[in-house]
Amino acid sequence: MLDIKTNPTDRLFCIQQPKAIATSAFPVNNDLLKLAIEYPFNVSSDSAESSFPKLPAFSTDQQTQTTDFIVADASASFSYSVSDAQLKPQSQSAIANTDPLTGTISASQLNLSDSDNSLLTARNVVGVQNGSISLTEFVGTGDIDDFYRFDINTNSNFSLRLDGLTADADVDLIQDRNRNGVFDFGESIGYSYKLGTTPDVINLPNLAPGTYSVQVSSYSGSTNYNLTISATPVPVLPDIPTPNGVFNGNYGYGLVNANAAVTRTLNSSTLFPDVPNLSENNWGLDAINAPEVWNQNITGNGIVVAVIDTGVDYYHPDLDNNIWQNADEIAENGIDDDRNGFIDDIRGWDFVYNDNNPMDLDVYGHGTHVAGLIAAERNDFGITGVAPNAKIMPIRVIDSFRDAYSNDVAAGIRYAADNGANVINLSLGNEFYPSNEENDAIEYANNKGSVVVIAAGNSGFSLPDYPARNADRWGIAVGSIDINGRMADTSNAAGSTPLDYVVAPGVDIYSTTPYSTYDTLSGTSMATPHVAGVAALVLNANPTFTPAQVEYILTTTANPNGLTV
Repeated sequence: MLDIKTNPTDRLFCIQQPKAIATSAFPVNNDLLKLAIEYPFNVSSDSAESSFPKLPAFSTDQQTQTTDFIVADASASFSYSVSDAQLKPQSQSAIANTDPLTGTISASQLNLSDSDNSLLTARNVVGVQNGSISLTEFVGTGDIDDFYRFDINTNSNFSLRLDGLTADADVDLIQDRNRNGVFDFGESIGYSYKLGTTPDVINLPNLAPGTYSVQVSSYSGSTNYNLTISATPVPVLPDIPTPNGVFNGNYGYGLVNANAAVTRTLNSSTLFPDVPNLSENNWGLDAINAPEVWNQNITGNGIVVAVIDTGVDYYHPDLDNNIWQNADEIAENGIDDDRNGFIDDIRGWDFVYNDNNPMDLDVYGHGTHVAGLIAAERNDFGITGVAPNAKIMPIRVIDSFRDAYSNDVAAGIRYAADNGANVINLSLGNEFYPSNEENDAIEYANNKGSVVVIAAGNSGFSLPDYPARNADRWGIAVGSIDINGRMADTSNAAGSTPLDYVVAPGVDIYSTTPYSTYDTLSGTSMATPHVAGVAALVLNANPTFTPAQVEYILTTTANPNGLTV
């Protein structure tokens, strides 16, 4: 669970992996009392990259008949007048009364039986993308949930408002990704749980095409409600010519390409020969052409990649031989032998507990998952990282409740740069609040020769979170694609201002997790280590490259072909 805590001088950062406890990132409202009742969370409005989906509405109802709202006029509305004793709609009215032969029907023709109490039997709403659709209904005693389903066909700015309340009701925006007809954890992509009769509002920029559902729920008492939904198409961003090539507002310069990047580094005019694809669990490695580079004995040898995250399970059998060791520190003698300000930091540092044990305590093993994607060993079991002979420097800045503060993140970045990290992986971010302290640390690391690779974020926004948004100055931002080359619905896009932005595999990615296990996770958190690994391969090929040179190589060799949004 997420325990969101802030103070006046600090800002929260959260990991960029949406399929853990919270799938997407939206501003948390100030309904502290209500959330305290519904969930054991402490929530601050000064949070970022956090969402708290309501408990899933598990349905055992096998009824499949649904009622469709088919609206020709976007001003059409549907009204019901109810009381607690009546429980069911008793009157219906509509502004529109369109001839059914035209493909639309009026509200008076609808069978408004109570068939919308589950995601599986949601009522279909047509016309959301053509204007503002307004519906009036009831939730309360005997009918605590209403579900509505709609489609959008192109990236759109989505808006929802729930008002006209006489009792407390809530609203969720859901995408049934596994198509099982159940509201599962990880499928809430927007919500509003305002207290009392305060209107609930959801605004999401650049919502990806797909099928979505809205759940209106009674929290206390019974109430009529007005639900207004609209989705305004977002203009397609044109490609922008830049010194690095053509920049696209969605996927930046394209899919990172290890083969092209390393051959360019070696001034070769031809790519390395193709090699057979690996297993399905390693599809990401094939997508970025990493095995072709390994076949040339370029595997990240001698390169250190700092994983600034929830820590790393440095005992994992697929990682233990690739954990960075501080050669200038004598273990457990209680002395700061290398005089770097950290006592006995033989394998990194924990900035949460301020000790020398950066073990991954996250329930999902986020940092360990990231580390495996970068440098899991090339052995006869488990997985293989993008740079399987690189070393991982574990740095813990995110606690077991998935909280991270900018001062800890900044300290972790500086520690990594000061202790020789060639590449720094930041699979974390903040939606709304840039941190000068963290920006200064990234600039510091850049000036010391560390390539900083940063997750773009999982809000589905049209531009990256911080600090990835600053990749026009320092570092490289990373978005997420699936196995078909389609940008993930939750991945933040590159935006209209050119910056160092590429995409990498980030959907259903298999990697190491604590206690010698493996698991599949998704998010720009998983895309980022693919790029960090390619940076390690480039530096293995030419260790003299500056961060600017590495970023230039990665952006100019990225492949935009075949990518869709």
